Amino acid sequence: MNTLQHIQSIVRGEVWTDAQHLEAYSLDGSIFTQTPRMVVAPKDAGDIQAILHLLWTYAKAGKEVIPVAVRGSGTDQAGGPLTDGIVLDVRRHMNQILEFGEDFVRVEPGVRYGELQAELKKRGRFLPPYPASLELCTIGGAVANNSSGEKTVKYGDTRDYVTHLKVILANGDEVELRGLDTLETEGMVHHRTFEGQLYRKLHQLLARHPRERELPKFHVTKNSTGYAVWEIAKRGHFDLTKLFVGSQGTLGVITEITLRTEPLAPSTELMAVYLSDLEKMAEAVEQLLPLGPSALEIVDHNLLRQVDTVQPGHLDGLVPNPHPAVVLLVEFDDHDDRARAGKRKAAESIVKHYADSYRIAKDEAEQEQLWKLRRSAAAVIWGIPGDAKPLPIVEDGIVPVALLPNFLRQAYALFAEFGVDFAVWGHAGDANLHIQPIMNLGSKEDREKLFPLVDRFHAMVMELGGCISAEHNDGLLRSPYLRAQYGEELYGIFEEVKRIFDPYAYLNPRKKVDFRPVSELPALMRDSYSLGHLVQDKEHVNR
Repeated sequence: MNTLQHIQSIVRGEVWTDAQHLEAYSLDGSIFTQTPRMVVAPKDAGDIQAILHLLWTYAKAGKEVIPVAVRGSGTDQAGGPLTDGIVLDVRRHMNQILEFGEDFVRVEPGVRYGELQAELKKRGRFLPPYPASLELCTIGGAVANNSSGEKTVKYGDTRDYVTHLKVILANGDEVELRGLDTLETEGMVHHRTFEGQLYRKLHQLLARHPRERELPKFHVTKNSTGYAVWEIAKRGHFDLTKLFVGSQGTLGVITEITLRTEPLAPSTELMAVYLSDLEKMAEAVEQLLPLGPSALEIVDHNLLRQVDTVQPGHLDGLVPNPHPAVVLLVEFDDHDDRARAGKRKAAESIVKHYADSYRIAKDEAEQEQLWKLRRSAAAVIWGIPGDAKPLPIVEDGIVPVALLPNFLRQAYALFAEFGVDFAVWGHAGDANLHIQPIMNLGSKEDREKLFPLVDRFHAMVMELGGCISAEHNDGLLRSPYLRAQYGEELYGIFEEVKRIFDPYAYLNPRKKVDFRPVSELPALMRDSYSLGHLVQDKEHVNR
């Protein structure tokens, strides 16, 4: 009995090895494709324990080691859940909301983010770091990527909200992770278990590499690349949840998540600001940030132009014509009505000095119309006729906020040099831009220029003191650039962390460390690009 046959005999969930299922799981939201050898929908944590324990036993005996990757809804834009080994689909069975507390919620990883938000809203609560894909993506995927979104400028990212995790380690042991105080950490270090070994080796690792010396040299407001080793030991606690958030299933398999929630504001103030000058836009953003906006979003004229092409009239009444260089959406969600209105008035005083014009949403219906500029515009451009589509290849760069206009100008010049059309939207308050060049994966010319464009873009972001991924993580796409992003010493720490947790290297390998070099990535690219499989996923979830 080989490894795959053995797995099929011990799990209680569904197992598929037929061509149709393998093809369905060979895609995510990225430009890549990898066909797995097996897909398993584990019934519960016990199935995952059995699989990992078996893989550990085979690896320890020197037998074949098969990679295993966890998958939610497949919205990842960097190839994070793609593997040529075993896919664990946690969405099918491990999708329950387990507990609502006064200020927390406990869930399984396959819970859909939008479903959870709807249930929290009934209770007057919400989970702030929701990504734009919340109606499709799972909570487990958001935790694996350290996702964030429009509210992050005020509330922080996913790592700030995870308080407890249940995790299956590489050897099949299930453990509970939370912040430990000094005495608890000392006790754990002396445990004669695999978990105790992890704490012991990490404690030694951090002692050899003081946080003050090893912090990344870039200065940005959020970051989802690499391993957050500098977040483990802070404020008197040793907390491995901080390391697991954003680790993309490379250190263990998360089976249960406890998250802190926030009270939901009864209403918000929203302003749309239209600007023709990038420097004035940056000055406005700098002065708006101290007011504590709950969102400070940006859409540029390239995206607006694409929307006009695909859906004429979609922007009528929302944006002046001719279109401004950029549009800012500024939102305040303070619970006190007077405080919220006061901040909006202060924001008006600021933008009058910089904007060509602006408008205030008078009611919830008008707010929904204005949010179409940010939330639906990016989706609309997927309807661009022809084979060229917006590709998620340089879609998550972030720089210091003061350098936002430099970031935009240099990006515009770079795409002009490559002769590539593009669209820009994102989070002005964090200087995190989602830029998608419009290219045809079926075109030899476009395929040949794709990774040279990626190389240049990432070099540009790093030269600006930025980070190549703020919220979408590494996956296949960005892992090859982590050594340049962090430097040899810190990258070496990442490699050591991976060895500590996954000594036989079967937990979503070749992500973060031991990556495929950029020269191998073109062979994994699709022949064409669409998100049709995500529509199918949504239909499946809603049934």
